[in-house]
Amino acid sequence: MHEIVTLQFGQQANYIGTHYWNTQESYFTYAGQDESPINHDKSFRPGVGADGSETYSPRTLIYDLKGAFGTLRRENALYQLQQQEESIQEGGWSGSTMSLQLPPIAPSGYQQALDQGVEPPPLTNETVRFWSDYNHLFYHPRSIVQLNEYELNSSLMPFEKWATGEELFDNLDREHDLLDRDLRPFLEECDQLQALQILTSLDDAWGGFTAKYLERIADDLGKGCRWVFGSQDGQRTSREKQLLQVANSAQ
Repeated sequence: MHEIVTLQFGQQANYIGTHYWNTQESYFTYAGQDESPINHDKSFRPGVGADGSETYSPRTLIYDLKGAFGTLRRENALYQLQQQEESIQEGGWSGSTMSLQLPPIAPSGYQQALDQGVEPPPLTNETVRFWSDYNHLFYHPRSIVQLNEYELNSSLMPFEKWATGEELFDNLDREHDLLDRDLRPFLEECDQLQALQILTSLDDAWGGFTAKYLERIADDLGKGCRWVFGSQDGQRTSREKQLLQVANSAQ
């Protein structure tokens, strides 16, 4: 079938990736419409939701930091019941418990319009807080990978240096074997993998994380087609940060 599996690393990549998946979703056609010009089976995977209904979700892994996903959760309308049942079955503690929850993030006006089935408002810098604010799709829970070691926009532990990303990958891979835990389940669903499509930033720590990830892929999978789309932050910033971004890009 020549499937394509997409890997997205970090904020810049996920803003771009969300537009990419929204565009892919816009090509879906339904009964009575012309045939779609795109073979969706290449980038989307069939599945079964918690209620037994058929699902169709992107073949993607989305990596980001704690606090970066906004209103997007691993559990969603397609998989929420399944996740709740699993959490109940896995509970091994028989003593008393106390839940501590942060206040939920309010959905954006764009998301509210999508939920209501009305025309969403235009996107602006003021209305978009997270890349999930304009996301159209449901993702499989395995697609969402939050890295809790660093927090979005943290001033105490900024995720900015290339070496920081390399170190984080090495630590996580040593503990979890990221390819086996995250990527291999998607690869095993493919009949004939065409390529891995990688979206990443180049001028921050995600560049180092992605470089290490690609090294592991090369070691485990050998030769193959990998498309890497790198992005850089074009916003004006301090001279110190500009020099850091240049140093990261030169790695």
